[in-house]
Amino acid sequence: MKSLLVLEISLLPVVGRRERTAFEMLKEHTAMVVRAVERFEEAMVAYFDGKLEEGERIASEVYRLETKADRIRAEFENQLGVGAFLPSFRGELAKLSERLDDVADRAEEAVREIKLRPKVFEDLTRAEKKDRRAGAIRLGLVELAGKATKTTKALERAIVLLLEDMDSAARRAFKVDELERESDAMEEELLQELYRYEELLPPVTVMQIKDAIKAIGEISNMAQDVGDILSSIVYSLKA
Repeated sequence: MKSLLVLEISLLPVVGRRERTAFEMLKEHTAMVVRAVERFEEAMVAYFDGKLEEGERIASEVYRLETKADRIRAEFENQLGVGAFLPSFRGELAKLSERLDDVADRAEEAVREIKLRPKVFEDLTRAEKKDRRAGAIRLGLVELAGKATKTTKALERAIVLLLEDMDSAARRAFKVDELERESDAMEEELLQELYRYEELLPPVTVMQIKDAIKAIGEISNMAQDVGDILSSIVYSLKA
């Protein structure tokens, strides 16, 4: 009986056609953001595998996907205005969509951060020739990008579940939080690796790699922010 009640409550704010259309747009927006982060990870793999031209090509796709996500978000927010959402629910959904768009923004910023500094790849290669263990920096950057993808995918699942089962959506949002904490731990470990081998790298390159680590980690951080908003929506609907 309880599960049926929860399902009824979860569907209550979106019973009409326009409201469901808005939710479909939100899911489309989320999928576009996930695709941008996935392509960001692929660009990272290409860049740090020495395939700079391929990395450039994939980076351009990240920019394109981020722009498309912007456009879908605008359409979603327009749709919110014509649907019969409760005012508070409409505001929370608009906030969620805005923060969701920031995830794609962070992916674009991170890939730009790396794309504009090709000397980093050369310096890392030279450092690895001096001490192959310095390759942990290159590997760590790629793994951190992979964690950003996993965190964003978990967020996508939570958003999809919001309309179907709020309890499951809340649990998935908690998973997003767990993955973000793992990302934070990876950042810390990667910074330690960077400082362990910093004597093999020019000081400017060390600072640039540090900036790249922070930029990549911000993708997961922003996904966590969206998950927090989603949790707030669930709690308010069930109150």
